[in-house]
Amino acid sequence: MSEKPVLVTGGAGFIGSQLVSDLLAIGADVKVLDNESRGTKANLENVGFAIQPGKNYFVADLRDPSAHKYFRDIHTVYHLAADVGGIAYALSQGIQIWRNNTLIDTNTFDAVLQHEVPNLIYASSSCVYPMQLSSPHRALKEHQAWQGEMHTLYGAEKLLGEKAIAMHLQGLTKTNAAIVRFHNVYGPRSIMKSQNAQVIQALISRALNNPTQDLEVWGTGRQGRDFIYVTDITQWLVNLWLPKTNQLPKKPIQRGSGNNTTIKAIAQIIIKTLNLDIAIDFRPVPDEGERGRKADNTLFNALYSHLPKTLSIQAGIERYIKWSMAHPSYWQKSVPSMSLLN
Repeated sequence: MSEKPVLVTGGAGFIGSQLVSDLLAIGADVKVLDNESRGTKANLENVGFAIQPGKNYFVADLRDPSAHKYFRDIHTVYHLAADVGGIAYALSQGIQIWRNNTLIDTNTFDAVLQHEVPNLIYASSSCVYPMQLSSPHRALKEHQAWQGEMHTLYGAEKLLGEKAIAMHLQGLTKTNAAIVRFHNVYGPRSIMKSQNAQVIQALISRALNNPTQDLEVWGTGRQGRDFIYVTDITQWLVNLWLPKTNQLPKKPIQRGSGNNTTIKAIAQIIIKTLNLDIAIDFRPVPDEGERGRKADNTLFNALYSHLPKTLSIQAGIERYIKWSMAHPSYWQKSVPSMSLLN
């Protein structure tokens, strides 16, 4: 994609800004569209993106069809923009999330079709997998997404976004569309404050802000997720084209670490890494979320064996804490009373 015009929706967010950095490194002509509800210009400045408003940086709301104009003459769209947050936000604001993401996805797909964008990469989520299959031990396969009820409307909308692509873009238009499912992504420039903070981010923020207080964890700590460091996701996205065919994958494909890590284990790693003399304070909650979730990476490994292995959770948290301590503005403030889990 050297010198090709590439548009990243949600490009000022933490995944988006890292993707922008990786795209710049291969010489892409990167443009960012963001409504700045979660993303910030500071995220992009921190990765060396020279913001030129109206030229390569567009503040726009994808719920508004007028945003179509920013898709003109684009070679590849990475569609990361979404209304998303931790489990408390997802459960309390489900209708808002569903409405916003339906509008965001619909207008994005319309714009891609209208301007005949050659390539679309749609960021979906492990939240598409049904509650009935949640388990610390069962690894989830791509085809299992339609086998039950999702825990949140966020996951349901993402699955319908996948279906819209499969039924109305793939094979029926000039656009090559790929669906990528992320498990729980963490790392630099992610939100560490407010109810939009997800679990690793919120726990690190709480530990840094209150190093002498026991670390609050929402629930029993036995619930778990498949956590993956942000660069493991973005480097895959840059290298999404299959090496043997130079084509995008036709079916949904996920990437996670392949491990279910409990929230208790996350808290223990954070305490140990920061060398804190504190305990974990487990707080009861009405809904801990799903018991566990992890990716079956069989399909990913078959297609992308040439890519590096994922960073371990221990190494990832250590790297993220080191970055956080050098960037106190991301966490230095009061944080939610409970850690959040998506």
